[in-house]
Amino acid sequence: MVRRVLYLFFVCFVIGMKKVDLRSDTLTQPTEAMRVAMANAVVGDDVYGEDMTVKALEKRVAEMFQKEAALFFPSGTMSNLTAVLAWCSSRGSEIVLGDQSHMFLFEQGGASQFGGVSMRTVPNLEDGTMELSGVLAAIRDEDIHEPSTQLICIENTHNVCGGKVLPFSFLENLRKLSVERGVPIHMDGARIWNALSAMGVQPDVFSGYVDSISVCLSKGLGAPVGSLLVGSEEFIRKAIRIRKALGGGMRQSGILAAAGLVALDDFSFDGVLVKDHERTRVLAEGLRICCDGCFSVRNFDTNILFLDLVLEVDASAICKLLKVHGVFVSAWSPTLLRMVVHRDIDDSGIQKTLEAFRLVSLFLLGSVDALLLLNQL
Repeated sequence: MVRRVLYLFFVCFVIGMKKVDLRSDTLTQPTEAMRVAMANAVVGDDVYGEDMTVKALEKRVAEMFQKEAALFFPSGTMSNLTAVLAWCSSRGSEIVLGDQSHMFLFEQGGASQFGGVSMRTVPNLEDGTMELSGVLAAIRDEDIHEPSTQLICIENTHNVCGGKVLPFSFLENLRKLSVERGVPIHMDGARIWNALSAMGVQPDVFSGYVDSISVCLSKGLGAPVGSLLVGSEEFIRKAIRIRKALGGGMRQSGILAAAGLVALDDFSFDGVLVKDHERTRVLAEGLRICCDGCFSVRNFDTNILFLDLVLEVDASAICKLLKVHGVFVSAWSPTLLRMVVHRDIDDSGIQKTLEAFRLVSLFLLGSVDALLLLNQL
């Protein structure tokens, strides 16, 4: 046991401590082009509607998604919350959403906190969708004893389901249901750019199925801050008032919007997310080979990779072991690890991660060959 512990501390010096951080794609650093654009941005007071860089970003995103208008926000959580409050204008309203959705799990129940809006969940399937029969059953009838269903919320790509892209068949059928019942759809598109890259389609293909959509610039695209809410002019007029009440009036926010414009250029011309998806594939294939008996790799669509633990070891302990090797991942449950590939992870980072997992796997299996591998590094 002492020998194995000494091995863990010694190997970190052999491998080198260059950090490979796969905890989230929110960890991306702004590129040099973004920093230059931020330093030279033309700004004004956006609360007065006078920041031309913000206006340029909003116009560009609205046109990309073929909607009438867009509004810049400091975060996706505020953007999603504003969408709910704009659609659900009276207390006692209710939204229907997946039980594994980010809006339900990780946004503090903001709709209930700030709008008196309740959340009715439908089980998410493995691909991030919901059974349409379940959605239909969750929509309330006009009954004075019940809340009033005002909105259906979906997520694309679906984070907790492993970065899954919602199938077009689901979107088409859900749209038919929403029209028939007169209930609009909001899409949490925090990682919509990954969905677009994976499917090879234009932004308006997805937005045509929904009434509003929130898109993030600060994950895979690498901008430091920012999301946009996209919809009709009337909807965005409501959103402007709500954003101000929530503290989202950011004044000279063109400094941030400038980085967002560069991020959109990278998406359009550089195909940065396609590279992320390819590196995720390489990582998944490598893990299946080198970690058999320790980890089981789940199916994936984009840049999010989940690993189930096969051995009876707590996932947090695995995180600590990998950290010794300079690789950072997330423990999502005692038996589940999550990794997210992003634009700051290059080919060498993928190889470093695979090597760290290989050594940790051998350590967990008690292989006497683990120390011999040091000679290969």
